[in-house]
Amino acid sequence: MRDLRQAARLLGGEISGGQILAPGPGHAAKDRSMAVRFISGGNFLVHSFCGDDPIRCRDYVRERLGLPAWRSGDENNRHIPQSQRREFDRIATDREAQYRPRSEDDLFRIKRAVELWHSAKDPRGTAAQDYLRSRALKLPDELAYSVLRYHPRCPWRNENTGLIEVPALLAAFRSLDDDTITGVHRLRLDQPQNWPKTERRMLGVVHRAAVKLDPSGRDLIIGEGVETCMAARQLGHRPAWALGSVGAISFFPVIHSVKRLLILGETGKPSEEAIEFCGRRWQQARRRVQVIMPDIGSDINDELIARAM
Repeated sequence: MRDLRQAARLLGGEISGGQILAPGPGHAAKDRSMAVRFISGGNFLVHSFCGDDPIRCRDYVRERLGLPAWRSGDENNRHIPQSQRREFDRIATDREAQYRPRSEDDLFRIKRAVELWHSAKDPRGTAAQDYLRSRALKLPDELAYSVLRYHPRCPWRNENTGLIEVPALLAAFRSLDDDTITGVHRLRLDQPQNWPKTERRMLGVVHRAAVKLDPSGRDLIIGEGVETCMAARQLGHRPAWALGSVGAISFFPVIHSVKRLLILGETGKPSEEAIEFCGRRWQQARRRVQVIMPDIGSDINDELIARAM
């Protein structure tokens, strides 16, 4: 079987529950709308949570992994008729929302993430705060150190130079089930000339986890990025959790104590699809669902930046 860690790096994604969540063809680097699972015989299954063409996704994965182009007879035909694809997507996202035991690989990656988190420091007065300021974001005391940290020499794998160390903003992902830290989101901080854009990577396990900016209540707001959810808080929308990707929104599970879910939408089909899958699951559980869309730009943080100019 192909080395999952190597495959995840080549696809620009992360390992979650024995499969790889990665950007689909033509999607942004932070997107996690495509799932790749390796099976026997060196073959793999691909699923797009936002309805991308499955053949295009398979060709894209083959290209990124350096595999030869598909030829007739290479593997079984697993084509899903167009009329059934919607229901298949719904079943797949509902299955992804379910709890599953941690594998040995999961536990190893969680251990690495926790060690990195414990070696980081208070972000106040560092490049982390400068980066947030470039996005018109404040750094509230209640988030500093408990949710967000700064690492002056964070491990970062560069395709050209190998493993390097860079200053980074870390955000802790906590389990939805027991609140333990399972992963960290790393935002690179040594290229201020590119701000507010920056490179970002995940470490650990983010399945059924979130960057919990607030304790949940009867209401809960969820969004993709940490910056988007911090912007929503500044605009008066809280409590808020960042899930890290559009795919994570699509399979966000129902939280027993939450009676109303508010989803921070972003422009584009992937967000629209994710909201539909998540919203249907929550409505079937007799929860209220609302969507908050930006008035300006592609997400709520874009709107906040525009207001600050």
